[in-house]
Amino acid sequence: MTPHQKGVILTLAGVTVLSLDALLIRLISADHWTLLFWRGLLLSLSLAVFCRPKARLPRRLLLGSALCYAATTITFVLAVRLTSVANTLIILAAAPLVGALLSRLVLKEQITLRTWMALALCLAGLMLVMSGSREGNLTGDLAALLCAVCLGSKLVCDRAARPANMAPALVPAGLIIALVGFTQAPVLTVPATDAIWLGLLGLGVVPLAYALISQGPRYLPAAEVGLLLLLEMLLGPLWVWLILNEPPGREAVLGGLVVLTALLLPRLPRQRRAHSATSTSTPGA
Repeated sequence: MTPHQKGVILTLAGVTVLSLDALLIRLISADHWTLLFWRGLLLSLSLAVFCRPKARLPRRLLLGSALCYAATTITFVLAVRLTSVANTLIILAAAPLVGALLSRLVLKEQITLRTWMALALCLAGLMLVMSGSREGNLTGDLAALLCAVCLGSKLVCDRAARPANMAPALVPAGLIIALVGFTQAPVLTVPATDAIWLGLLGLGVVPLAYALISQGPRYLPAAEVGLLLLLEMLLGPLWVWLILNEPPGREAVLGGLVVLTALLLPRLPRQRRAHSATSTSTPGA
């Protein structure tokens, strides 16, 4: 297995697990600040037990990754509570755009023409989704957009620290999230049903997903990791639709199709070349 293949498999596995995140947030009835307190605390505790750094991590990048992830989580929870899950996840399509721009400016990584075209399509899909926002959910859409900026920044921090494993940065990130939730939550107690969903979210889904996704930038450019994260946009609304009967709006569907096209675009030329090479090497072709 090549490093590139390993990065793709780890990232896709993380995204599949993460696609349950929005559904669990919707199933929890507690105040969003209470939810954030327990989510951050459980995340930090679970990763502190299972995720030990094998080498000394760059302090500035560790802090940057932790702060960016904390901001990503807070804005994501607010967005899911204030707008539709489909809108939230599709707007996160802006994350690879931020990641590509920052990696180009900060890390001097070259971005291929196909990737730039894909990022342009992502931006078009984002604008289409937000054009359908009504007054009531525009605040949630803006929170999702800020979440995309924070997520793109985290990917670049993790990429800059390669080949170090930045999953341990999620431990202080969880403590930051818990501290913010603690200062804002009206109460910290939750109903028994919520405790089950919170345990699954904070001890299973989130730490496992981000432990896997954090491996991606060790092997892949930040822009490609961001594009793979777009698969959550397809799976997340599907679970919410099936379980909670919340269908995506027309603009969300159209915008999602545009973003899906962007996700596939960078890979089509490579597949075509591979097919051509196979045909050429076949006897009698």
